Amino acid sequence: MKFLKRIQTLLIYTLIVIFLQLQQCQAAVPIPGQKVQTQHTLHNEKPISQTNKLHPIDIYSNQNKQPVQNSSTDTKDNKIAPSTAQKIQSKENKKSAEPKQLEKENEKAETQQSAQKIPVKAEQTTKKNITQDKLDAYQEIRDNAKFLYSTNKTNDAIAAYKQIPDSEKTSEDWLILSNISQDKEKPDDAIYYLKKSIQADDKNYKAHYNLGNIYFSQNKINMALDEYRKVLRIKKDYSYAYYNKGCCYLKKKSWFNARYEFGLAIKSNPNEPAFYYNLAYTYKMLKKDKKAKEALEMYTRLMEQ
Repeated sequence: MKFLKRIQTLLIYTLIVIFLQLQQCQAAVPIPGQKVQTQHTLHNEKPISQTNKLHPIDIYSNQNKQPVQNSSTDTKDNKIAPSTAQKIQSKENKKSAEPKQLEKENEKAETQQSAQKIPVKAEQTTKKNITQDKLDAYQEIRDNAKFLYSTNKTNDAIAAYKQIPDSEKTSEDWLILSNISQDKEKPDDAIYYLKKSIQADDKNYKAHYNLGNIYFSQNKINMALDEYRKVLRIKKDYSYAYYNKGCCYLKKKSWFNARYEFGLAIKSNPNEPAFYYNLAYTYKMLKKDKKAKEALEMYTRLMEQ
């Protein structure tokens, strides 16, 4: 009788192991109802167009320089004296004219500058008001799009988001568009939107996490691992990123790494049954049957709660 009981126990345990093997490659666990609220806005700054540069004004350019007229007298004194007098007079005229001309030019320049200051300030204020009005309008459209998305009116939500220029879309806007694309089973579009979300805010751990999940589903394990690592650099206690890393190592049959990642996931969140489930399978692959049984019992206990 004892022998038959042992055989029966072994058969039951074998069936459990087979069931675990069938379930070991399950997809990454979604986070129910968890969404990231991010208000970071990326503005595309247009390059400033260069205006025609003005050359410095020559203050002497408008003066009429008259040539010195020599006398037609025969004597040296008569020839020299008038010429010298004219030169002296010309120099005195220039000296007296230069300060006056400078004062006039300075007055004109000051008048022009003071006249230009007022329109510039007014123009800047107007631009600020226009920009703020646009941002307020985009925010109103954004709020409406979120409401449509929350009520599963995804097509209307997409149409609303199209009214916001790409340069004004937030990281969360791109994230919601990626969620809609995933719901519509369009992974390529979802990847594009997630990359735009990360471009808008590279600290958005949810975007990295979802991108890793898509790569995981496409069997791009190394790329998925890279995204999960980025998640953990941003949010070190994110248990599902550790868990998904463990799933990646199961795919790669790297049992020790998988056990390590599942252990970190449990340490961060000890009440998630799935963590113990895959940990039990990992211990089985490591031929540690006792620990596999303990992990499986913990999984069953949590599922019954």
